[in-house]
Amino acid sequence: MKKYLMLLLFASAFLFAQKPSFDKRYKEVAGRYGGNDGICLFEDGKYMLYGYATAIFGTYTFEKDYINFYPDRQELFMIFGSQNPTIGNSARLYFSGFERDESFVQFDNEKTQPVFNEDANCFASPYVYETKTKPSQIILLGLVDGTLHQSKFDIPKDYNDLVIVHNKPSRYEENFTGMVKSEGKSKILNISMFDRGFKKNDEDKNDNNWKEILAMKNEYFQAEDNIKTGVFFNKHYQNFPTPENSAYTFDKKTNQFISKNAKDNEAHFRNDQYNDNRYLRKYLKIEGQTNVDKAFNKNSISNKSLFFTTCGQGSEKSYKYSGFIEYEEKSEPKELPQTTIVAPLPPSN
Repeated sequence: MKKYLMLLLFASAFLFAQKPSFDKRYKEVAGRYGGNDGICLFEDGKYMLYGYATAIFGTYTFEKDYINFYPDRQELFMIFGSQNPTIGNSARLYFSGFERDESFVQFDNEKTQPVFNEDANCFASPYVYETKTKPSQIILLGLVDGTLHQSKFDIPKDYNDLVIVHNKPSRYEENFTGMVKSEGKSKILNISMFDRGFKKNDEDKNDNNWKEILAMKNEYFQAEDNIKTGVFFNKHYQNFPTPENSAYTFDKKTNQFISKNAKDNEAHFRNDQYNDNRYLRKYLKIEGQTNVDKAFNKNSISNKSLFFTTCGQGSEKSYKYSGFIEYEEKSEPKELPQTTIVAPLPPSN
């Protein structure tokens, strides 16, 4: 669940329920319902629906004997931008989440093209598109249940380094209802999303599992707040928490936060460049306009995709990220093997 939670750094939630007024029922029902999958109810009116590779947060309210659940809904497309002085007037665009389904992109007045080729597979992130000119407008398009959703973004002129995110819609983002019933000494939560109930666990506030769940909740909502103030990536587009002032200094010339121990850790990160947290750049969210276009014509789409990737035949043409530096290994001088001097044999008579 923690791995999935990192992806939620890109999620922008629309909360449809107001913050609950004081109601003792929030405290009464709070807890974890289920085992490997289930739902957690929190006293503040928030909940977490969890399962394999899934963690969906939202709010809940009471209506008579029923509980109404309102999931946080992610924006289909999001763009975060930054000024990167190291690449001059060119631009770098990192595409995240576009491997999951069919989607398209248009730069300024250029022809719309698929982000990935048809039947793409053998993905190897990060997918970074580099161009000599900065786009002033980006239009992203995606099909949701056969309907085209389009998001238009006007890119600030100073932003030449972009993180472009596609959040695939989930059935868990639909509103649902539930009811808590007592069965003997147990409490069972039945929700309309599933055909079975979830038994409430006997965990108390000091239980390690519950503490871990609360930590995940805090991490999620902290990440949600960070979206408003900026998110941080290294140059290979690995995402990191907000750097602490005590550990980083801001370099105005390169517009990045540099670790105070950057030089000391250089040798270590040569073999782990993707996770290098010594140089971080701040990206701010760019607001876009979204609408539904029912008159979408696929024939107007370019045949050439932004990225090409495939397995087997033709794989030699697949996109390969070129941002990692290949260092030559310093070989230690080898000792010369010791030579044993063999005395000449005496001449035979």
